[in-house]
Amino acid sequence: MNWFKSNNAKNLIEQEKSIVNKYIEDKFGYYALQLGDYFSDFLEQSRISKHIFNHGPLKNIFFDSLNMPFAEDSIDLIICPHFLEQGYNKDIFNELFRVVIPGGNLIIIAFNPYSLAGIKNLFSFNMEFPWSSKFLTMANIQYELKESGFSIVEAKIANYQPIILDSHHSFNTYLESIGNRWLPLFGNIFFIVAQKKVISLTPVKPRWKNSKKRTIFREE
Repeated sequence: MNWFKSNNAKNLIEQEKSIVNKYIEDKFGYYALQLGDYFSDFLEQSRISKHIFNHGPLKNIFFDSLNMPFAEDSIDLIICPHFLEQGYNKDIFNELFRVVIPGGNLIIIAFNPYSLAGIKNLFSFNMEFPWSSKFLTMANIQYELKESGFSIVEAKIANYQPIILDSHHSFNTYLESIGNRWLPLFGNIFFIVAQKKVISLTPVKPRWKNSKKRTIFREE
Protein backbone atom coordinates (compact mmCIF):
# COMPACT_ATOMS: atom_id res chain seq x y z
CA MET A 1 0.00 0.00 0.00
CA ASN A 2 1.12 3.55 -0.71
CA TRP A 3 -0.44 6.43 1.21
CA PHE A 4 0.31 8.83 -1.65
CA LYS A 5 -2.44 7.16 -3.69
CA SER A 6 -5.09 8.01 -1.08
CA ASN A 7 -7.47 10.98 -0.94
CA ASN A 8 -5.59 12.25 2.13
CA ALA A 9 -2.48 12.78 0.04
CA LYS A 10 -4.01 14.80 -2.80
CA ASN A 11 -3.73 18.21 -1.14
CA LEU A 12 -0.17 17.51 -0.03
CA ILE A 13 0.86 16.48 -3.55
CA GLU A 14 -0.75 19.59 -5.07
CA GLN A 15 1.11 21.82 -2.64
CA GLU A 16 4.40 20.04 -3.30
CA LYS A 17 4.01 20.40 -7.06
CA SER A 18 3.10 24.10 -6.83
CA ILE A 19 6.25 24.80 -4.80
CA VAL A 20 8.44 22.73 -7.12
CA ASN A 21 7.03 24.55 -10.16
CA LYS A 22 8.29 27.85 -8.73
CA TYR A 23 11.77 26.37 -8.34
CA ILE A 24 11.98 24.96 -11.87
CA GLU A 25 10.23 27.66 -13.91
CA ASP A 26 13.54 29.27 -14.88
CA LYS A 27 15.52 26.04 -15.33
CA PHE A 28 16.52 25.04 -18.86
CA GLY A 29 18.58 22.22 -20.31
CA TYR A 30 18.44 18.86 -22.07
CA TYR A 31 17.77 16.22 -19.40
CA ALA A 32 15.67 16.24 -16.22
CA LEU A 33 15.41 13.19 -13.94
CA GLN A 34 12.76 12.28 -11.36
CA LEU A 35 13.80 9.59 -8.89
CA GLY A 36 11.66 7.37 -6.72
CA ASP A 37 8.52 5.26 -6.76
CA TYR A 38 6.16 8.18 -7.07
CA PHE A 39 3.07 8.33 -9.26
CA SER A 40 2.93 12.11 -9.79
CA ASP A 41 4.85 13.97 -12.48
CA PHE A 42 6.87 16.76 -10.91
CA LEU A 43 8.46 17.59 -14.25
CA GLU A 44 5.30 18.38 -16.19
CA GLN A 45 5.94 22.15 -15.94
CA SER A 46 9.67 21.83 -16.62
CA ARG A 47 11.08 23.57 -19.71
CA ILE A 48 13.87 21.02 -19.96
CA SER A 49 13.63 18.98 -23.16
CA LYS A 50 13.73 15.32 -22.07
CA HIS A 51 12.24 13.88 -18.88
CA ILE A 52 13.50 10.64 -17.34
CA PHE A 53 11.57 8.53 -14.79
CA ASN A 54 12.88 5.34 -13.19
CA HIS A 55 9.65 4.38 -11.36
CA GLY A 56 5.92 4.94 -11.45
CA PRO A 57 3.48 4.99 -14.38
CA LEU A 58 5.75 7.31 -16.39
CA LYS A 59 8.78 5.03 -16.07
CA ASN A 60 10.87 5.09 -19.23
CA ILE A 61 14.07 3.55 -17.83
CA PHE A 62 14.93 1.24 -14.96
CA PHE A 63 18.20 1.35 -13.03
CA ASP A 64 19.82 1.10 -9.63
CA SER A 65 19.87 4.57 -8.07
CA LEU A 66 23.32 3.93 -6.59
CA ASN A 67 24.72 3.14 -10.04
CA MET A 68 22.97 5.42 -12.49
CA PRO A 69 23.59 4.68 -16.18
CA PHE A 70 24.40 8.30 -16.94
CA ALA A 71 27.69 9.91 -17.81
CA GLU A 72 29.35 12.29 -15.40
CA ASP A 73 28.02 15.86 -15.69
CA SER A 74 25.05 14.87 -17.89
CA ILE A 75 21.78 15.69 -16.06
CA ASP A 76 20.57 19.30 -15.78
CA LEU A 77 17.93 18.80 -13.06
CA ILE A 78 17.10 16.03 -10.59
CA ILE A 79 13.95 15.95 -8.46
CA CYS A 80 13.65 13.50 -5.56
CA PRO A 81 10.07 13.55 -4.17
CA HIS A 82 10.16 11.43 -0.99
CA PHE A 83 12.91 9.38 -2.57
CA LEU A 84 15.16 9.27 0.50
CA GLU A 85 12.37 7.80 2.65
CA GLN A 86 12.38 4.79 0.32
CA GLY A 87 15.82 3.72 1.47
CA TYR A 88 18.57 5.98 2.71
CA ASN A 89 22.17 5.40 1.71
CA LYS A 90 24.88 8.03 2.03
CA ASP A 91 26.43 6.94 -1.25
CA ILE A 92 23.40 8.24 -3.16
CA PHE A 93 24.53 11.84 -2.60
CA ASN A 94 27.88 11.17 -4.26
CA GLU A 95 26.09 9.54 -7.20
CA LEU A 96 23.71 12.49 -7.53
CA PHE A 97 26.66 14.88 -7.51
CA ARG A 98 28.44 12.81 -10.16
CA VAL A 99 25.66 12.91 -12.76
CA VAL A 100 24.50 16.53 -12.32
CA ILE A 101 26.11 19.05 -14.64
CA PRO A 102 28.16 21.89 -13.12
CA GLY A 103 25.58 24.53 -12.28
CA GLY A 104 22.81 21.91 -12.34
CA ASN A 105 20.19 21.63 -9.62
CA LEU A 106 18.90 18.97 -7.25
CA ILE A 107 15.53 19.30 -5.48
CA ILE A 108 14.74 17.07 -2.51
CA ILE A 109 11.27 16.77 -0.95
CA ALA A 110 11.01 14.87 2.32
CA PHE A 111 8.89 14.54 5.44
CA ASN A 112 9.96 16.50 8.49
CA PRO A 113 10.37 14.22 11.56
CA TYR A 114 9.64 17.24 13.81
CA SER A 115 6.03 17.61 12.73
CA LEU A 116 2.61 15.97 12.92
CA ALA A 117 3.75 13.72 10.09
CA GLY A 118 6.79 12.82 12.18
CA ILE A 119 4.58 11.95 15.14
CA LYS A 120 2.44 9.75 12.92
CA ASN A 121 5.57 8.07 11.58
CA LEU A 122 6.90 7.49 15.09
CA PHE A 123 3.78 6.00 16.63
CA SER A 124 2.02 4.51 13.64
CA PHE A 125 1.81 0.75 13.20
CA ASN A 126 0.68 1.27 9.63
CA MET A 127 2.94 -0.64 7.25
CA GLU A 128 2.10 1.44 4.17
CA PHE A 129 4.63 3.85 2.72
CA PRO A 130 5.73 6.40 3.93
CA TRP A 131 4.69 5.71 7.53
CA SER A 132 6.74 2.53 7.59
CA SER A 133 9.93 4.37 6.59
CA LYS A 134 12.57 6.42 8.37
CA PHE A 135 12.29 10.22 8.24
CA LEU A 136 15.49 12.23 7.95
CA THR A 137 16.04 15.72 9.33
CA MET A 138 16.64 18.67 7.06
CA ALA A 139 19.95 19.34 8.83
CA ASN A 140 21.14 15.79 8.21
CA ILE A 141 20.34 15.91 4.50
CA GLN A 142 21.96 19.34 4.10
CA TYR A 143 25.10 18.00 5.79
CA GLU A 144 25.29 15.02 3.43
CA LEU A 145 24.74 17.26 0.41
CA LYS A 146 27.56 19.58 1.43
CA GLU A 147 29.85 16.62 2.12
CA SER A 148 29.22 15.42 -1.43
CA GLY A 149 30.08 18.82 -2.88
CA PHE A 150 26.68 20.47 -3.31
CA SER A 151 25.91 24.03 -2.28
CA ILE A 152 22.56 24.70 -0.61
CA VAL A 153 20.60 27.29 -2.60
CA GLU A 154 17.36 27.29 -0.61
CA ALA A 155 15.55 25.34 2.10
CA LYS A 156 11.83 25.63 2.84
CA ILE A 157 9.40 24.01 5.28
CA ALA A 158 5.69 23.78 4.43
CA ASN A 159 2.36 22.06 5.10
CA TYR A 160 1.00 22.57 8.61
CA GLN A 161 -2.10 20.47 8.06
CA PRO A 162 -3.35 17.82 10.56
CA ILE A 163 -1.87 15.05 8.47
CA ILE A 164 -2.01 12.75 11.48
CA LEU A 165 -5.78 12.44 10.96
CA ASP A 166 -6.65 10.03 8.16
CA SER A 167 -10.17 11.48 7.95
CA HIS A 168 -8.92 15.00 7.18
CA HIS A 169 -9.10 15.67 3.42
CA SER A 170 -9.42 19.45 3.08
CA PHE A 171 -6.60 22.00 2.94
CA ASN A 172 -6.87 24.76 5.54
CA THR A 173 -5.12 27.94 4.38
CA TYR A 174 -5.54 29.48 7.85
CA LEU A 175 -3.50 26.68 9.44
CA GLU A 176 -0.86 27.22 6.79
CA SER A 177 -0.52 30.93 7.57
CA ILE A 178 -0.45 30.28 11.33
CA GLY A 179 2.20 27.61 10.92
CA ASN A 180 4.37 29.76 8.68
CA ARG A 181 4.29 32.58 11.20
CA TRP A 182 4.40 30.86 14.58
CA LEU A 183 5.70 27.33 13.96
CA PRO A 184 8.00 27.71 10.95
CA LEU A 185 10.17 24.70 11.79
CA PHE A 186 7.38 22.19 12.32
CA GLY A 187 5.77 21.82 8.89
CA ASN A 188 5.12 18.31 7.64
CA ILE A 189 7.43 18.54 4.64
CA PHE A 190 10.57 20.35 3.61
CA PHE A 191 12.26 21.23 0.33
CA ILE A 192 15.99 21.54 -0.28
CA VAL A 193 17.34 23.05 -3.47
CA ALA A 194 21.03 22.28 -4.00
CA GLN A 195 23.39 23.16 -6.82
CA LYS A 196 26.55 21.59 -8.12
CA LYS A 197 29.11 24.36 -8.08
CA VAL A 198 32.48 23.39 -9.42
CA ILE A 199 35.31 25.87 -9.05
CA SER A 200 37.20 26.00 -12.31
CA LEU A 201 40.85 26.86 -12.34
CA THR A 202 41.67 29.77 -14.61
CA PRO A 203 45.19 29.56 -15.99
CA VAL A 204 47.23 32.63 -15.18
CA LYS A 205 49.89 33.67 -17.61
CA PRO A 206 53.24 34.18 -15.95
CA ARG A 207 54.55 37.70 -15.87
CA TRP A 208 58.01 37.68 -17.29
CA LYS A 209 60.41 40.27 -16.04
CA ASN A 210 62.08 42.27 -18.75
CA SER A 211 65.73 41.46 -18.71
CA LYS A 212 68.04 44.44 -18.77
CA LYS A 213 69.52 45.12 -22.14
CA ARG A 214 73.08 43.97 -22.09
CA THR A 215 75.72 46.28 -23.49
CA ILE A 216 78.38 44.59 -25.56
CA PHE A 217 81.76 46.22 -25.51
CA ARG A 218 84.06 45.65 -28.44
CA GLU A 219 87.72 46.31 -28.49
CA GLU A 220 88.82 48.48 -31.37
